Amino acid sequence: MAKSAFRVLEILDLIAQRPSGATHTEISAALKIPKSSLTSLLRDLQLPGYLQLSEGSGKYMIGPQVLFLSNAYLKNLNIVRLAEPFVRRIFLAVNEFTSLVIPKEETGVIVCAESSPSPLAHALNIGERTPTLASAAGKAVLAFLEADEVDAFIAKNKPVAHTTNTLMRAADIRKDLAHVREAGLAYSREEYLLGITSIASPVFNSMGRPVASLAVALPTARLSAKVEAKITAALLKEGAALSKLLGVAPSSHSAKP
Repeated sequence: MAKSAFRVLEILDLIAQRPSGATHTEISAALKIPKSSLTSLLRDLQLPGYLQLSEGSGKYMIGPQVLFLSNAYLKNLNIVRLAEPFVRRIFLAVNEFTSLVIPKEETGVIVCAESSPSPLAHALNIGERTPTLASAAGKAVLAFLEADEVDAFIAKNKPVAHTTNTLMRAADIRKDLAHVREAGLAYSREEYLLGITSIASPVFNSMGRPVASLAVALPTARLSAKVEAKITAALLKEGAALSKLLGVAPSSHSAKP
């Protein structure tokens, strides 16, 4: 890549990470670009609208042309196609049933999965619907919706006792969702299928809205502390990476490992 082209990308990336913008001097210092060279680059970026200058503060900010490009990119995204390598990497790291689940009405739909031959793989096929309130995949999305949306969902959808571990009280469900928001991970400890524990991480779009989840399910008997640590690390890493690919800012929904 030509040096000037690389500099342009550096400038756009720096300013994109600063919501209030950055001055000529701040950009020069951060990227170690001589002020004379920087002036020309900033002017070239302003003309087509990639950057705009606030006369009051003297700060450069992302311009509307960048939004046009990002919208064109996002319009052509196919989340299932994009997610396949992420699902594959998680599966290779943990060797347990791994899936991408997309919310659909009051349930979640498995749209992509990787697994070894097992009874669990037959129980959770692609196209299978999972209950939002009793599955880790569903809770990973629900927990990050707006508060009024969560309230409406809980009021409308009464819990179904899939197992003796299913959370049935609204207070318990809300407490569980609060833990999901804190950790960035959701758990279903035999709430949907007896003997099966699932863990999921949310996937966000460019607006910071949860649009899917990456989930791992396995027999509870195999969930040692070491295995759990491996699964949660893989889910957090790949969930954040897929969200970034969809356009979310890296720090928008940082989870605590």
